[in-house]
Amino acid sequence: MRSELLRTLTTLEGEVDRGLGRTVLSPEDVHDLHRDLRRVASGMGVWSRLVPTAQQIAVQEAARRYRRLARLVGRVRDRDVTTVLLTPVARRGRAAAEFAPWHDFLGRLRDDTQTGRELLLAFLRSERQGGLFDRSRTLLGLEPRADARRGLHRILAEERRLRQGRVRKAHRKACRRPTSERLHRLRIRIRQWRHLASLELIARATATHPPPPSWQRLQARLGRLHDLDVALATVPDELADSAPARRLKEARRRLRRSIRAALERIAARPDLATARARLHGGP
Repeated sequence: MRSELLRTLTTLEGEVDRGLGRTVLSPEDVHDLHRDLRRVASGMGVWSRLVPTAQQIAVQEAARRYRRLARLVGRVRDRDVTTVLLTPVARRGRAAAEFAPWHDFLGRLRDDTQTGRELLLAFLRSERQGGLFDRSRTLLGLEPRADARRGLHRILAEERRLRQGRVRKAHRKACRRPTSERLHRLRIRIRQWRHLASLELIARATATHPPPPSWQRLQARLGRLHDLDVALATVPDELADSAPARRLKEARRRLRRSIRAALERIAARPDLATARARLHGGP
């Protein structure tokens, strides 16, 4: 587990250094940073449970800093996706009078995205120069507690039960009232479960229990819904009733109906979802 975390950290550090050496971060750069920041943050969170008690706060603080960077990168990534979603529908506007305000809006959106990239690079440079990566290597070099080495299976199983429980709680809430916030929370909880399954595979200390395929398909749909929610929230009020905005709203309505049906199917078929979690030690 430690060796894989170190490899991911090295990959992340290389991505940061390449980004700092460029004038503009590409969407691909942003995607890779977002993915690996979340992986390192998740791994450091588990690592904090293995190190001596006196060092746990330091490891948790490092994980918090990676999560903060991941949120910043996520905002830039959301802007990228929003631009990709809005540009085609704006171009399909038939009336020149309708397209002109969209053209102006998309120009402002691109300017805001560039500003977000510049701020992100400033934060990355600050953490790089502040020694976050060197400090993380030092923390990953700590010897795990003797009881942690012997009980790695137990610790990972406890963490899995915790994350599975959060998924089921988020699922129940989303079934009762599928608001955008609750659906987004469910997506995050499924993703956190998947990250832990990756760590279990790396550690080889316990069998890997990733979310069943039904959960993974749901996570992908929830991701697309989140992108549409963010894009539509970005549209200014004066364009909210335009034809391009209406097309996006209809696409969102269709996707929400599909997601609601998926939520109900999972709730009605515990053999594919919650029962499997319980079989492997879920609460």
